[in-house]
Amino acid sequence: MNPTAPIVPLWERSTLRDAAGNTLRPGGLSLTDHAISLAHIPRYSRVLDVGCGLGATVHHLNESHSFEAYGIDRSAGQLEKAHSGLALSQADATNLPYSNNFFDALICECVLSLLPDMSEALAEFKRVLNSSGTLILTDIYQRGQNSSGSISGSCVTNPLNINQLDKALSDHEFHTIIKEDHSKLLAELAARLIFTGEKSIIPKGSCCDKPGYMLLIAKLNEL
Repeated sequence: MNPTAPIVPLWERSTLRDAAGNTLRPGGLSLTDHAISLAHIPRYSRVLDVGCGLGATVHHLNESHSFEAYGIDRSAGQLEKAHSGLALSQADATNLPYSNNFFDALICECVLSLLPDMSEALAEFKRVLNSSGTLILTDIYQRGQNSSGSISGSCVTNPLNINQLDKALSDHEFHTIIKEDHSKLLAELAARLIFTGEKSIIPKGSCCDKPGYMLLIAKLNEL
């Protein structure tokens, strides 16, 4: 390995695409569909995918759910490889190029844990959602004091602290209505990544220290 070579983030490596498909995350579109069903998001809703990557989810939301779907990603390289004809923009999650109250729902899958300021992102999510908007999160979370991996640029590197997430959501008037554990999907993806050569996806330590994977659905102003 060349020590001076730049580190390529996991989501831009072919190994992740080989293991996870174009969605580049545990659970893929099946977990997205499950979340949409639980959240009861109606057809023709305006939905934003934050961290859309190759645009697979945006395309799926349009075609399979009859949504008006948009996507943003900060990686120009990913967007260049994305599906054509989609409403995709290069932008940061903390500075979304949309007006206030523009979306009915926002999906953020395996992205929030990568952001340097979770609270700033949630404030921006709240801004672009309408007053009864729905937030769907799937992400890595801490299950022990040493819940982390060693792949730079992956959500395993910095799993979410559940208590901090709950407080940040509450601070921005998001009220959690559903929270599910889907750690099995993370383990399955990790196993597939091993076969592609990404062995450092597996954190060291006991099973209780290994990060988990969760689905969380929250609503604005839902008491």
